[in-house]
Amino acid sequence: MSRPFRRVPAVVLLIAVLLAPACARREPPPARAFDPDSMPEAYARSTAALMWPGATRSWQITPEGDLYDGEWVVRLLPTAGPDTAPAPRVIAFEDRWLPVAHWRRTGGDIRWDFEAAGLAGRAPRDSNLVVSLEIRATNRAAAERVARLAVRVEPPRSPTFVAFDAPESIAAPGRLATSAGPDTAQGWCAKPAGGRASLVTRGSEIVLEWTLGPGSSGVGRLVLPAYALTGTELARRARTPHERVIADARRHWTAEVARGATFSLGDPEVESALRACEVTLLCLRERRGTAWVPIGNPFQYHDVWLRDGARAIRALAVLGYTREARELCAGFEGLQWPQGVFLSQRGQLDGTGQALWAFEQALLRPARDDSVAHFAALAERAWRWIEWQRDLGRASGWEFGAMLPYGDPRDGELVRAQLVGNDAWAIAGYRSAARLLSAAGRAGDAARVERTRARYLADFLAALERTRREDVPPSWQGIGRDWGNLAVASPCGVLRADDPHMAALARRVWALAGGAGLATYGPADSAEYYVGADLGTRALLAGRPESADSVLAAMLRWRTGSGAGAEFFSRSSRDFGQNLPPHATAAAALAGLVRDALVFDDGDTLQLTLGARARWWQAGKIERAPTRWGLLDLEFQRRGDRADWHWSPVPVWTALTLPPGTRIAGSLPAPLLRGPWERVVLAPPGTVRAQVRLEAEAP
Repeated sequence: MSRPFRRVPAVVLLIAVLLAPACARREPPPARAFDPDSMPEAYARSTAALMWPGATRSWQITPEGDLYDGEWVVRLLPTAGPDTAPAPRVIAFEDRWLPVAHWRRTGGDIRWDFEAAGLAGRAPRDSNLVVSLEIRATNRAAAERVARLAVRVEPPRSPTFVAFDAPESIAAPGRLATSAGPDTAQGWCAKPAGGRASLVTRGSEIVLEWTLGPGSSGVGRLVLPAYALTGTELARRARTPHERVIADARRHWTAEVARGATFSLGDPEVESALRACEVTLLCLRERRGTAWVPIGNPFQYHDVWLRDGARAIRALAVLGYTREARELCAGFEGLQWPQGVFLSQRGQLDGTGQALWAFEQALLRPARDDSVAHFAALAERAWRWIEWQRDLGRASGWEFGAMLPYGDPRDGELVRAQLVGNDAWAIAGYRSAARLLSAAGRAGDAARVERTRARYLADFLAALERTRREDVPPSWQGIGRDWGNLAVASPCGVLRADDPHMAALARRVWALAGGAGLATYGPADSAEYYVGADLGTRALLAGRPESADSVLAAMLRWRTGSGAGAEFFSRSSRDFGQNLPPHATAAAALAGLVRDALVFDDGDTLQLTLGARARWWQAGKIERAPTRWGLLDLEFQRRGDRADWHWSPVPVWTALTLPPGTRIAGSLPAPLLRGPWERVVLAPPGTVRAQVRLEAEAP
């Protein structure tokens, strides 16, 4: 007997109509249109890092297109018939900063597109960074083709780095899970989709295979934790679709860069570089117990170095990440010895001054932190230790006895000597200690530190005179490679930026490099990404913005497709060897130089647009930039023969630098005054707007 017909509600019919195409469609959705090979890549071998703040392991995307976490290599072997796809040309982040990585490999008629992003675990202190990797194989031929991807998890053959907590040796290959279960695995492999797809396990190898029609694509997915998980946990993680992981990564990092100071300069390359620096600096932080500490690199530099960490703290502070900068200051406290000295590496006596400088940079900007009194006490102990060392040296009768003693930093200087940089940073530390003590309400102690600083400065100048050098040597004995001496004017403030000794030093360093830009390190062919950045800021302060801009241009050029800079590399081979990017100090140097070119607040005058490029003058805008006098908003623009500035009021004089190639035309409107250089205008405290008529600068 037939059943009576039942009317189906209209809403149910509508849902069925909408879902029918989706159910019938077997092809995966198209990938985001992004060609990684269109992204600039400065180095001969492209690589990228998927990292996360607090994660104790990061994933390196290797130049071969594999992934490596310091213990296991996830090897990806894409083939089409007899053709194996070669290594990718560029491994790129979206917009060259946002850490969603893309790379492409092409073999025969099959194009392989890889997309990956990492997110931390759900727990607040979970350090297990989990990467979602999507592989898309596309048939570019006019006939059907078979595409295969073999995936292996194996120990590294000749590793560039090894995770600090990896076992001494690994005897057997790892495994990828394809189903839930209690056994641990190094990753999860989902069933492939698109075309006629299959998944086959061959021992420790998994093979994904697609039979693809002309122009069609197949998709595979891997979920890779930095630390092995059970199959059940991996299956749970894999239930989050790849598209959602990518969307969450984009949303997270877009919000992270938005909460710092914003730089709208009409210069996409510089703006992207700043965002890449912010991502690097935020990620290169780890916990030691309850404290946060800065690290130099996600791969081989997991140690804590005062030299690098102080620069990272300052960069985070001026970029608007006040909380993170101050947390890292607290992490530095564990590096102070009972005698008062700050040491992270044996023989690096500049660390004490660098720690005090970092405290001052973070704790007094944009306003006095509640912990200033505590850190002022730490600074006073450090100052007493340096004074004790200087007293011992004077009593010795050495020629340079008033300077800090001999040390072998086992770093860039490659020498055992009395290093000029140690004393320059100590003097900077005295200035910072006085500022911290003053902010803590200890005016008398601050004045006492200032008196000893004046004496130290006099001793420094006398020692420099005894060297009979036109420039500033690396050590008082005249030996060693340039390193700490490059910081004597900026940021240490020991010599004026326009001091002839500093000008001679800049000429010598840049002559070795074949002109202004990055400094060399050793052979003329080598380049050091960040050590010469201080000479760039010195050039800004000396009224030589073109020299500073050459440093910035070189930094912008020598970056990976993911926006990171390497520490050392060869100019001719474009190779960084085993010193992998990204490097925290490289990021700090680039970000610091851009910020100094726009807003410089380390003295008693606010200096704006010191090195603003002509392009930035079209309609430059900065919001929420932390300064010693609060958060600063700045707008600047050139309109024909006029320059306009509009900025937040500050209780000090403001020095405004004119656009490149211009000078003041006629008289200045009150209350503006001419500055120490032809291209500088002074505005009294409380001024919020200035307009100056311009004319072309004389040749």
